[in-house]
Amino acid sequence: MKLVLRLASTAIVAAGAVLTLHVATPSLQASVPPVGPLVGARASGSIGDAMSGSLSGAFGTPEAPPAPTAARVATEVASGLGSSLIAGDVDTAWHRPTWFPAVNDLDTVALMNGPVVGGPAPSLRSRSVFVYDVDAGLPLIDKNADVVRPVASLTKMVSSLALMSAEPDLDLELCVTAAQYPTRSGARSRLSTGDCLGGWDVLGAALVASDNRAAYALATVSGLDMDAFVARMDDVSADLGMDRSSWSDPSGLEDENLSTARDMARATVAVASHPVLSAIATAPFWDLYRSNKQAPRRLFTTDRLSGRTDLDVLAAKTGYTDTARYCFTTMVQTANGRRLVITLLGAEGKLSRWADVDRILRWADSGAS
Repeated sequence: MKLVLRLASTAIVAAGAVLTLHVATPSLQASVPPVGPLVGARASGSIGDAMSGSLSGAFGTPEAPPAPTAARVATEVASGLGSSLIAGDVDTAWHRPTWFPAVNDLDTVALMNGPVVGGPAPSLRSRSVFVYDVDAGLPLIDKNADVVRPVASLTKMVSSLALMSAEPDLDLELCVTAAQYPTRSGARSRLSTGDCLGGWDVLGAALVASDNRAAYALATVSGLDMDAFVARMDDVSADLGMDRSSWSDPSGLEDENLSTARDMARATVAVASHPVLSAIATAPFWDLYRSNKQAPRRLFTTDRLSGRTDLDVLAAKTGYTDTARYCFTTMVQTANGRRLVITLLGAEGKLSRWADVDRILRWADSGAS
């Protein structure tokens, strides 16, 4: 049953689908929009495969070799030699973590320390911004990209990766208890104490609707206690080269969940490249099935880019706390086939966050980048 669901998820991601998962039955429903060749090719690996090795040091040190030129990266990517380019010219210590499925796009995290390439960036109001061209393997915008800040619910990208690294059985049912109650007053949740649901629905509620009790329940789904799960989050981010990040809870409610725009871009690439998580992190809504309730509850995404016809969203997550302010991270494919990772931290207002995203997309489409 689990194998069938995971393989089905791989096929769905390869098609760039939006899905609704029914945990109570082995069925999986999806509607598959037309996609371009880059999206169809991005999940070519099997979820059951993984390459051995782990990070043996951060690749953010000044001694790291400089990033290759845009022309050379483009040539290597087009000829299918991207992995050898990363291993030979960027960081020989980089190996895909053993817990991650064998898909090639994850290797791009080793290129994110290169110099910014492109024309003058647009004026942006967010305090920290990092924009990365996945196919060229080059950073395009760096505005305080390495300044450590609270990242609010962007934390859920890392907690979802920590969950998948534990190889959970997402078909198992759990019932929400007081142990999953958010620690910060005023934090809302669509889950009530006593709700019984499967691991798929916990993950969907956390990633799609940014539900905080669902994020706390990820630890239960993983089979780890809370302290061990947070430690796993630290290990997973270290595996991805997120050497300026540290975590305090799975939801991002605490101000001690700290990262940078560049580090969160790495996590975003990992989620977008994961055959299960990418399908969930792009869903416009999630139908929550609880065994103790007769009707499902539909939870809608917090991602304002969802539904835009000029973009294919490959992963996305919003975040907000009073301290972190408005945050957003996404990996998208534009209408001309360009794949970009965009991470914004510390936007003062909700509208200014989305205005910055629009400015970046228009700037990229204009050819100024």
